Amino acid sequence: MKIKFLATLVVIAAAFTACKKDNNQNPEETTLPTGQYRLIEMHEFDAQGKDSATVKFPVSGLSLTFDQAAKTANLSGKPENIQLTGTYTVTGLNKLKDAKISTSKIAPGEHDMKVVQFLELGQQFETKGGTVVINTKDQGYLVFSMQK
Repeated sequence: MKIKFLATLVVIAAAFTACKKDNNQNPEETTLPTGQYRLIEMHEFDAQGKDSATVKFPVSGLSLTFDQAAKTANLSGKPENIQLTGTYTVTGLNKLKDAKISTSKIAPGEHDMKVVQFLELGQQFETKGGTVVINTKDQGYLVFSMQK
């Protein structure tokens, strides 16, 4: 009787362990940053993929927010002169998909169109302290800072 009980107990323990391993293999749901972030810098890469030029945006009005329920990243405002709006779908580990960026027809400032290009090429974001960095494929990245 004791052997059957022990065998049953071992089988049950093995089943619970297997279930726990299956649950751990599913990636946790990504928690998106909260608050509003303002564009403060753009970093361009050279042909070798190294940081070659930095543009600062001290008076930028371009803001980035995240919607946890809809799993989106949303943009609105002006980097310099043009009004810009846009969205990304956020998937997996901070991946940005389906970029939809639109601009006003006003004459762009010196760096406006480069910001638009970087946003269209945005592939992933990362958070560092009070900043969110949007990385592009082989072009550079944009830095957004938390606004209080």
